[in-house]
Amino acid sequence: MEKKLNLPEEMIRSVLAMFGLETAFGELTEYINWHSSDGEQLLKVIFSVRLESGRRIVVKILREDDDPVKERGKIEKQSEFSAFMRNNGIRTPHRYRTGRGYCGELVFEGIPCHVTAEDWCGEEITEINTGLSYRIGELMARMHVLSFKNQCEIGCGTLFSAAGWNDVDAFEQFCKLCQNEYLDQAVVRQICVLHDEKLNGIREVWDRLPKAAVQGDISINNLTDAPDGLIVFDYNNAGDEVLVSDLVMEGLLTAYEMDLPEGAAPHCREEFFPAFLSGYLSVRKLSSEEADAAWLIYTLYHSLWFTRIVYNDDSLEKLVEKEDYSAANRLLSRMLADMIETDDGRFRK
Repeated sequence: MEKKLNLPEEMIRSVLAMFGLETAFGELTEYINWHSSDGEQLLKVIFSVRLESGRRIVVKILREDDDPVKERGKIEKQSEFSAFMRNNGIRTPHRYRTGRGYCGELVFEGIPCHVTAEDWCGEEITEINTGLSYRIGELMARMHVLSFKNQCEIGCGTLFSAAGWNDVDAFEQFCKLCQNEYLDQAVVRQICVLHDEKLNGIREVWDRLPKAAVQGDISINNLTDAPDGLIVFDYNNAGDEVLVSDLVMEGLLTAYEMDLPEGAAPHCREEFFPAFLSGYLSVRKLSSEEADAAWLIYTLYHSLWFTRIVYNDDSLEKLVEKEDYSAANRLLSRMLADMIETDDGRFRK
Protein backbone atom coordinates (compact mmCIF):
# COMPACT_ATOMS: atom_id res chain seq x y z
CA MET A 1 0.00 0.00 0.00
CA GLU A 2 1.31 3.47 -0.90
CA LYS A 3 0.17 6.91 0.11
CA LYS A 4 1.15 10.44 -0.81
CA LEU A 5 2.81 12.50 1.90
CA ASN A 6 2.26 16.15 2.74
CA LEU A 7 5.28 18.45 2.53
CA PRO A 8 5.01 20.97 5.38
CA GLU A 9 6.67 24.34 4.73
CA GLU A 10 8.42 24.14 8.10
CA MET A 11 10.03 20.81 7.14
CA ILE A 12 11.18 22.21 3.78
CA ARG A 13 12.72 25.25 5.47
CA SER A 14 14.57 23.03 7.94
CA VAL A 15 15.99 20.96 5.07
CA LEU A 16 17.18 24.08 3.23
CA ALA A 17 18.81 25.38 6.42
CA MET A 18 20.53 22.00 6.89
CA PHE A 19 22.41 22.63 3.64
CA GLY A 20 23.19 26.27 4.37
CA LEU A 21 20.60 27.55 1.91
CA GLU A 22 18.21 30.44 2.31
CA THR A 23 14.95 29.23 3.77
CA ALA A 24 12.48 31.53 2.02
CA PHE A 25 11.03 29.83 -1.03
CA GLY A 26 8.13 30.10 -3.43
CA GLU A 27 7.25 27.67 -6.22
CA LEU A 28 7.22 23.99 -5.17
CA THR A 29 7.16 21.18 -7.74
CA GLU A 30 6.76 17.51 -6.78
CA TYR A 31 8.30 14.75 -8.94
CA ILE A 32 8.03 11.60 -6.81
CA ASN A 33 6.02 11.17 -3.63
CA TRP A 34 5.37 7.71 -2.23
CA HIS A 35 5.32 6.04 1.13
CA SER A 36 4.99 2.29 1.62
CA SER A 37 3.23 1.68 4.91
CA ASP A 38 2.92 -2.11 4.73
CA GLY A 39 5.28 -3.22 7.47
CA GLU A 40 8.43 -1.70 5.98
CA GLN A 41 8.49 2.04 6.55
CA LEU A 42 10.03 3.10 3.25
CA LEU A 43 9.57 6.32 1.34
CA LYS A 44 10.89 8.35 -1.57
CA VAL A 45 10.04 12.00 -1.99
CA ILE A 46 11.66 14.23 -4.61
CA PHE A 47 10.66 17.85 -5.14
CA SER A 48 12.11 21.21 -6.11
CA VAL A 49 11.62 24.67 -4.64
CA ARG A 50 12.49 28.06 -6.08
CA LEU A 51 14.33 30.23 -3.56
CA GLU A 52 13.69 33.94 -3.32
CA SER A 53 17.09 34.51 -4.94
CA GLY A 54 15.81 32.67 -8.04
CA ARG A 55 17.81 29.47 -7.59
CA ARG A 56 15.86 26.25 -7.90
CA ILE A 57 16.87 23.43 -5.57
CA VAL A 58 16.02 19.73 -5.88
CA VAL A 59 15.51 17.95 -2.55
CA LYS A 60 15.43 14.17 -2.18
CA ILE A 61 14.14 12.53 1.01
CA LEU A 62 14.81 8.80 1.03
CA ARG A 63 14.41 5.69 3.10
CA GLU A 64 14.77 2.74 0.72
CA ASP A 65 16.93 0.37 2.76
CA ASP A 66 16.25 -1.33 6.10
CA ASP A 67 19.88 -0.60 7.06
CA PRO A 68 20.18 3.19 7.49
CA VAL A 69 23.97 3.08 7.94
CA LYS A 70 24.39 1.18 4.68
CA GLU A 71 22.01 3.54 2.87
CA ARG A 72 23.79 6.64 4.13
CA GLY A 73 27.16 5.25 3.03
CA LYS A 74 25.81 4.47 -0.42
CA ILE A 75 24.31 7.94 -0.86
CA GLU A 76 27.57 9.58 0.25
CA LYS A 77 29.62 7.54 -2.23
CA GLN A 78 27.16 8.25 -5.05
CA SER A 79 27.27 11.96 -4.19
CA GLU A 80 31.07 11.96 -4.12
CA PHE A 81 31.10 10.28 -7.53
CA SER A 82 28.68 12.88 -8.87
CA ALA A 83 30.89 15.68 -7.53
CA PHE A 84 33.98 14.03 -9.03
CA MET A 85 32.33 13.90 -12.45
CA ARG A 86 31.30 17.55 -12.14
CA ASN A 87 34.79 18.62 -11.11
CA ASN A 88 36.29 16.83 -14.11
CA GLY A 89 34.24 18.33 -16.90
CA ILE A 90 31.06 16.23 -16.90
CA ARG A 91 28.10 18.57 -16.67
CA THR A 92 26.35 17.53 -13.47
CA PRO A 93 24.33 19.57 -10.94
CA HIS A 94 26.15 20.96 -7.91
CA ARG A 95 25.36 19.06 -4.71
CA TYR A 96 25.21 20.85 -1.39
CA ARG A 97 26.91 19.68 1.77
CA THR A 98 25.89 19.55 5.39
CA GLY A 99 28.41 19.63 8.23
CA ARG A 100 28.87 15.86 7.90
CA GLY A 101 28.84 15.37 4.15
CA TYR A 102 26.40 15.36 1.26
CA CYS A 103 23.75 13.33 3.08
CA GLY A 104 21.69 14.87 5.85
CA GLU A 105 19.38 13.12 8.28
CA LEU A 106 15.73 13.88 8.87
CA VAL A 107 12.80 12.29 10.69
CA PHE A 108 9.85 12.59 8.33
CA GLU A 109 6.43 11.11 9.10
CA GLY A 110 8.10 9.38 12.04
CA ILE A 111 10.62 7.63 9.74
CA PRO A 112 14.39 8.29 9.96
CA CYS A 113 15.35 9.38 6.43
CA HIS A 114 18.29 10.64 4.43
CA VAL A 115 18.10 13.90 2.55
CA THR A 116 20.18 15.52 -0.22
CA ALA A 117 19.99 18.86 -2.02
CA GLU A 118 21.31 19.88 -5.43
CA ASP A 119 20.82 22.54 -8.07
CA TRP A 120 18.03 22.04 -10.57
CA CYS A 121 19.58 21.74 -14.04
CA GLY A 122 16.61 22.03 -16.38
CA GLU A 123 13.82 19.89 -17.77
CA GLU A 124 14.52 16.27 -18.64
CA ILE A 125 14.67 15.21 -22.28
CA THR A 126 11.40 13.64 -23.39
CA GLU A 127 12.19 12.13 -26.83
CA ILE A 128 15.00 10.07 -28.31
CA ASN A 129 16.45 10.42 -31.83
CA THR A 130 19.55 9.28 -33.69
CA GLY A 131 21.66 12.38 -33.06
CA LEU A 132 20.84 12.36 -29.38
CA SER A 133 21.66 8.64 -29.14
CA TYR A 134 25.15 9.39 -30.50
CA ARG A 135 25.69 12.18 -27.97
CA ILE A 136 24.55 10.03 -25.05
CA GLY A 137 26.99 7.30 -26.06
CA GLU A 138 29.75 9.87 -26.31
CA LEU A 139 28.92 11.21 -22.83
CA MET A 140 28.87 7.72 -21.32
CA ALA A 141 32.31 6.99 -22.78
CA ARG A 142 33.76 10.19 -21.31
CA MET A 143 32.40 9.21 -17.91
CA HIS A 144 33.76 5.67 -18.23
CA VAL A 145 37.23 6.93 -19.15
CA LEU A 146 37.32 9.28 -16.16
CA SER A 147 36.01 6.71 -13.73
CA PHE A 148 38.29 3.87 -14.83
CA LYS A 149 41.39 6.05 -15.04
CA ASN A 150 40.81 7.29 -11.49
CA GLN A 151 39.71 3.90 -10.09
CA CYS A 152 36.37 5.26 -8.89
CA GLU A 153 34.33 2.87 -6.76
CA ILE A 154 30.98 3.12 -5.00
CA GLY A 155 30.71 -0.29 -3.39
CA CYS A 156 27.38 -1.50 -4.77
CA GLY A 157 26.08 -2.92 -8.03
CA THR A 158 23.80 -1.41 -10.67
CA LEU A 159 20.39 -2.23 -12.12
CA PHE A 160 21.83 -3.54 -15.38
CA SER A 161 24.48 -6.22 -14.81
CA ALA A 162 24.62 -8.48 -17.85
CA ALA A 163 26.14 -11.37 -15.89
CA GLY A 164 23.65 -11.45 -13.05
CA TRP A 165 20.37 -10.00 -11.86
CA ASN A 166 19.18 -6.99 -13.83
CA ASP A 167 16.03 -4.99 -14.44
CA VAL A 168 15.67 -6.05 -18.09
CA ASP A 169 15.99 -9.82 -17.71
CA ALA A 170 12.69 -11.53 -18.53
CA PHE A 171 14.08 -14.98 -19.33
CA GLU A 172 12.13 -16.62 -16.52
CA GLN A 173 8.89 -15.22 -17.96
CA PHE A 174 10.03 -16.37 -21.42
CA CYS A 175 10.43 -19.94 -20.18
CA LYS A 176 7.00 -19.93 -18.57
CA LEU A 177 5.32 -18.56 -21.68
CA CYS A 178 7.09 -21.10 -23.88
CA GLN A 179 5.52 -24.01 -22.05
CA ASN A 180 2.57 -23.35 -24.37
CA GLU A 181 2.42 -26.30 -26.78
CA TYR A 182 1.31 -24.09 -29.67
CA LEU A 183 4.68 -22.35 -29.73
CA ASP A 184 7.47 -23.80 -31.88
CA GLN A 185 9.29 -25.92 -29.32
CA ALA A 186 12.26 -26.59 -31.59
CA VAL A 187 12.95 -22.85 -31.82
CA VAL A 188 12.35 -22.43 -28.09
CA ARG A 189 14.91 -25.14 -27.30
CA GLN A 190 17.52 -23.51 -29.55
CA ILE A 191 16.97 -20.13 -27.88
CA CYS A 192 17.26 -21.64 -24.40
CA VAL A 193 20.49 -23.48 -25.26
CA LEU A 194 22.01 -20.34 -26.77
CA HIS A 195 20.90 -18.27 -23.78
CA ASP A 196 22.80 -20.53 -21.40
CA GLU A 197 25.86 -20.69 -23.66
CA LYS A 198 26.08 -16.94 -24.04
CA LEU A 199 25.44 -16.21 -20.37
CA ASN A 200 28.12 -18.72 -19.36
CA GLY A 201 30.51 -17.15 -21.89
CA ILE A 202 29.89 -13.70 -20.38
CA ARG A 203 30.46 -14.99 -16.86
CA GLU A 204 33.70 -16.74 -17.82
CA VAL A 205 35.39 -13.45 -18.78
CA TRP A 206 33.48 -11.15 -16.43
CA ASP A 207 36.18 -10.73 -13.78
CA ARG A 208 38.82 -9.87 -16.39
CA LEU A 209 36.87 -7.01 -17.95
CA PRO A 210 37.45 -3.34 -17.02
CA LYS A 211 35.11 -2.24 -14.25
CA ALA A 212 34.50 1.08 -12.49
CA ALA A 213 31.82 3.28 -10.96
CA VAL A 214 29.13 4.33 -13.46
CA GLN A 215 26.08 6.60 -13.30
CA GLY A 216 23.97 3.51 -13.83
CA ASP A 217 20.85 4.95 -15.46
CA ILE A 218 21.86 7.35 -18.23
CA SER A 219 18.44 7.49 -19.90
CA ILE A 220 16.89 10.61 -21.43
CA ASN A 221 14.84 10.96 -18.24
CA ASN A 222 18.08 11.73 -16.39
CA LEU A 223 19.50 14.14 -18.97
CA THR A 224 18.96 17.79 -19.82
CA ASP A 225 19.90 19.09 -23.27
CA ALA A 226 21.37 22.51 -22.51
CA PRO A 227 22.73 24.91 -25.16
CA ASP A 228 26.30 24.00 -24.24
CA GLY A 229 25.86 20.24 -23.95
CA LEU A 230 24.14 17.39 -22.16
CA ILE A 231 23.75 17.58 -18.38
CA VAL A 232 23.45 14.28 -16.50
CA PHE A 233 21.65 14.12 -13.17
CA ASP A 234 20.20 11.55 -10.76
CA TYR A 235 22.98 9.27 -9.51
CA ASN A 236 20.70 7.25 -7.23
CA ASN A 237 21.39 4.08 -9.27
CA ALA A 238 25.14 4.69 -9.57
CA GLY A 239 27.28 1.68 -8.76
CA ASP A 240 30.26 -0.39 -9.88
CA GLU A 241 29.85 -2.12 -13.23
CA VAL A 242 31.76 -3.82 -16.01
CA LEU A 243 32.02 -1.03 -18.56
CA VAL A 244 30.91 -2.97 -21.63
CA SER A 245 27.90 -4.24 -19.71
CA ASP A 246 26.92 -0.65 -18.92
CA LEU A 247 27.52 0.29 -22.55
CA VAL A 248 25.37 -2.43 -24.11
CA MET A 249 22.58 -2.63 -21.56
CA GLU A 250 22.00 1.09 -21.34
CA GLY A 251 22.48 1.49 -25.07
CA LEU A 252 19.65 -0.99 -25.63
CA LEU A 253 17.56 0.75 -22.97
CA THR A 254 18.06 4.05 -24.78
CA ALA A 255 17.16 2.52 -28.13
CA TYR A 256 14.06 0.58 -27.14
CA GLU A 257 12.52 2.13 -24.03
CA MET A 258 12.66 5.90 -24.59
CA ASP A 259 9.77 7.79 -26.20
CA LEU A 260 9.87 8.59 -29.92
CA PRO A 261 9.04 12.00 -31.39
CA GLU A 262 5.40 12.25 -32.41
CA GLY A 263 4.85 10.75 -35.84
CA ALA A 264 8.20 8.90 -35.96
CA ALA A 265 8.10 5.44 -37.50
CA PRO A 266 8.76 2.67 -34.93
CA HIS A 267 11.42 1.07 -37.15
CA CYS A 268 13.65 4.13 -36.66
CA ARG A 269 14.56 2.62 -33.29
CA GLU A 270 16.93 0.28 -35.13
CA GLU A 271 19.15 3.31 -35.83
CA PHE A 272 19.56 4.28 -32.18
CA PHE A 273 21.84 1.59 -30.77
CA PRO A 274 24.34 1.85 -33.67
CA ALA A 275 24.38 5.62 -33.18
CA PHE A 276 24.84 5.24 -29.40
CA LEU A 277 27.71 2.80 -30.00
CA SER A 278 29.37 5.07 -32.59
CA GLY A 279 29.28 7.94 -30.12
CA TYR A 280 30.84 5.76 -27.44
CA LEU A 281 33.59 4.36 -29.67
CA SER A 282 34.48 7.87 -30.86
CA VAL A 283 35.79 8.44 -27.32
CA ARG A 284 36.71 5.03 -25.91
CA LYS A 285 37.88 2.05 -27.98
CA LEU A 286 37.32 -1.47 -26.69
CA SER A 287 39.98 -4.12 -26.25
CA SER A 288 39.56 -7.33 -28.22
CA GLU A 289 38.32 -9.17 -25.14
CA GLU A 290 35.84 -6.37 -24.34
CA ALA A 291 34.56 -6.41 -27.93
CA ASP A 292 34.01 -10.18 -27.80
CA ALA A 293 32.17 -9.87 -24.49
CA ALA A 294 30.10 -6.94 -25.78
CA TRP A 295 28.95 -9.03 -28.75
CA LEU A 296 27.84 -11.84 -26.43
CA ILE A 297 25.96 -9.36 -24.24
CA TYR A 298 24.40 -7.63 -27.23
CA THR A 299 23.15 -10.77 -29.00
CA LEU A 300 21.81 -12.22 -25.74
CA TYR A 301 19.90 -9.17 -24.52
CA HIS A 302 18.90 -7.75 -27.89
CA SER A 303 17.32 -11.09 -28.74
CA LEU A 304 15.58 -11.51 -25.38
CA TRP A 305 14.92 -7.85 -24.61
CA PHE A 306 12.33 -7.79 -21.86
CA THR A 307 9.64 -5.80 -23.67
CA ARG A 308 9.80 -8.28 -26.53
CA ILE A 309 8.75 -10.88 -23.98
CA VAL A 310 6.35 -8.93 -21.74
CA TYR A 311 4.50 -5.60 -21.53
CA ASN A 312 4.52 -4.38 -25.16
CA ASP A 313 1.37 -4.90 -27.25
CA ASP A 314 3.35 -7.04 -29.70
CA SER A 315 5.28 -8.93 -27.01
CA LEU A 316 5.28 -12.71 -26.76
CA GLU A 317 3.09 -12.47 -23.66
CA LYS A 318 0.39 -10.42 -25.40
CA LEU A 319 0.44 -12.55 -28.54
CA VAL A 320 -0.02 -15.72 -26.49
CA GLU A 321 -2.85 -14.08 -24.54
CA LYS A 322 -4.56 -13.30 -27.87
CA GLU A 323 -3.80 -16.84 -29.08
CA ASP A 324 -2.11 -15.33 -32.14
CA TYR A 325 0.36 -18.18 -32.41
CA SER A 326 1.41 -17.42 -35.99
CA ALA A 327 2.67 -13.99 -34.90
CA ALA A 328 4.15 -15.45 -31.71
CA ASN A 329 6.15 -18.02 -33.66
CA ARG A 330 7.35 -15.38 -36.10
CA LEU A 331 8.59 -13.39 -33.11
CA LEU A 332 10.39 -16.46 -31.75
CA SER A 333 12.08 -16.92 -35.14
CA ARG A 334 13.25 -13.28 -35.09
CA MET A 335 14.59 -13.77 -31.57
CA LEU A 336 16.56 -16.80 -32.69
CA ALA A 337 17.90 -14.94 -35.74
CA ASP A 338 19.08 -12.10 -33.50
CA MET A 339 20.67 -14.60 -31.12
CA ILE A 340 22.74 -16.26 -33.88
CA GLU A 341 23.60 -13.05 -35.74
CA THR A 342 27.19 -13.14 -37.02
CA ASP A 343 29.62 -10.73 -35.37
CA ASP A 344 29.93 -7.81 -37.78
CA GLY A 345 32.78 -6.13 -35.94
CA ARG A 346 30.66 -3.17 -34.81
CA PHE A 347 32.28 -3.17 -31.35
CA ARG A 348 35.78 -3.02 -32.86
CA LYS A 349 35.43 0.13 -34.95
